[in-house]
Amino acid sequence: MDQLAVCLLIFAVTVIGYCSGLYSIATISQISLIALTLTGCLSAKQALGYYSNSNVIMIAGMCVVAAGFNRTAFCARLADGISRLAQGSVKKMMLGYVLIGVLLSQFIQSPVVVFGIVAPMLIASAESMGISPSKVIFPVGVATICTCCTLPLGAGATVAGELNGYIESYGYTQHMVGFLDPMMGRLPMLIIAIVYFSFFALRFSPDEPILPTSLETKKQKIMHR
Repeated sequence: MDQLAVCLLIFAVTVIGYCSGLYSIATISQISLIALTLTGCLSAKQALGYYSNSNVIMIAGMCVVAAGFNRTAFCARLADGISRLAQGSVKKMMLGYVLIGVLLSQFIQSPVVVFGIVAPMLIASAESMGISPSKVIFPVGVATICTCCTLPLGAGATVAGELNGYIESYGYTQHMVGFLDPMMGRLPMLIIAIVYFSFFALRFSPDEPILPTSLETKKQKIMHR
């Protein structure tokens, strides 16, 4: 079998495994990594190199920082203020956090950093309104990813120049990308993302996390006592 076909097959099985929920995400990802190595799609050096990847370390660090920030009094007061402004409406709260995430992702090039900033307040607001954090985390996270650098602000202002550089490198100079052209192409997606993730995605999000978090485990232990 062609190596590309093997690679696509492993990816397809991995996605099915993620969606099935039969095993933890960590277990499925490690099996997928081993399969890619054994079939020659990745070398052992490449596979192990991803553990020291700067993005992986940054994501882990942001999770630690977000968890610590979520336990501060400032975060709790800020979340309570946002909940009061939402007047008990979950959709209003979601709209507020989606707009905050989308706005920050226009100035900060990494959606991971944006999500690390927004997530602690979002979780605190959800808990203050009696909603499981798993219902709100995914919509806001995806909204920050798919709308990153859409508007010509911050890093988004350099997209046109970057595309023109690619075009010129191939010797084509008859047409140049305008400053607002990338924004015009992605603006419909930004509008759709804001509307969908604010008002509709909540009903399709899981009621509880696939795996219990450390905070949920501690709550269960306290309740059993």
